[in-house]
Amino acid sequence: MKIIRKGFKGLICIVIIASFVVGCGLQVNKNAILVIENQSDEQIHNVRLKYTSSKEVVEIGVLKPKEKYEHIINNKQEDSITLYFTDPSGVEHKEIAIGYIIKGMKGKTVLIIYKDNKGDWELK
Repeated sequence: MKIIRKGFKGLICIVIIASFVVGCGLQVNKNAILVIENQSDEQIHNVRLKYTSSKEVVEIGVLKPKEKYEHIINNKQEDSITLYFTDPSGVEHKEIAIGYIIKGMKGKTVLIIYKDNKGDWELK
């Protein structure tokens, strides 16, 4: 009888731990993330994200050379995001960061800001 109780208690512990691990794993994948990475050798200024539908603006500020910024995307409604930044010569750039956000979407999007061989600012 004692062996059965110990086995049952062990089984209960395994079920509780497994439920906790699975629950934590689901929480990790719950968000959609936008990563903005400045791969240039120059600092960029006035970096911000603007949601089209909700009109929400996320002020990031300055991104130093080789610096990354991670933003948790508001995925509670359909929307899109535009990225704005000003290069060192004072020119403002406007790029579509995410063209369509689906309600509840998950995953990671990485935007890389860099200067090409001609010295033009690009986004990939």
